Amino acid sequence: MLLEPQAAYELWAATYPPEPHNALMALEQQTLLSLLPDLRGRTVLDAGCGTGRYLRLLRSRGAKAIGIDLSSAMLSRARADQARVARANVCALPLGAMSVDVVVSGLALGDVPHLDAAIAEMARVIRPGGCLLYSVVHPLGGPAGWSRTFTVSGRQNAVATCWHSLDEHRRACALARLDITGWEEPVLAVAAEHPAVLVVRASR
Repeated sequence: MLLEPQAAYELWAATYPPEPHNALMALEQQTLLSLLPDLRGRTVLDAGCGTGRYLRLLRSRGAKAIGIDLSSAMLSRARADQARVARANVCALPLGAMSVDVVVSGLALGDVPHLDAAIAEMARVIRPGGCLLYSVVHPLGGPAGWSRTFTVSGRQNAVATCWHSLDEHRRACALARLDITGWEEPVLAVAAEHPAVLVVRASR
């Protein structure tokens, strides 16, 4: 069954692993972490935090980490880990302008129809000198027929995905007046014919 993201995550939350649960996610996390600046003492927003995978990693690096997500069920998992979280849309963040040093968004923007609006809103809350660091399943996955699936009570479900092209990612950053300072398209060893994820760092 194909589900819209919010419905999918409400259903998936109880069994969603708190760490990378496949090779693509492990590659994505390794790549994103390699592009992070020094976070000690900095305020970092995890936009689309889910169960808190990146919140834990950000705190371990000395950040003052906060998270937002649309899924109340996912947030309940994050709160159980004493994370500071709130229910909110990435296109309407409950934060003041220039209020955080870094925004991280791991594999969340594939759930967002309006990429320009999401990146503009994340850019709005970043202080001068800060950066946005985000990842998505690689846009080539759309035409290749990739899907994100999970099983609950013996039934397989798929999460509807918004596939934004590489040019759309570049345009969204430019419109938000962010300079792209990191751009990675790593491949999986078992599927080296095309990239698995896109990881972008864009700075103010």
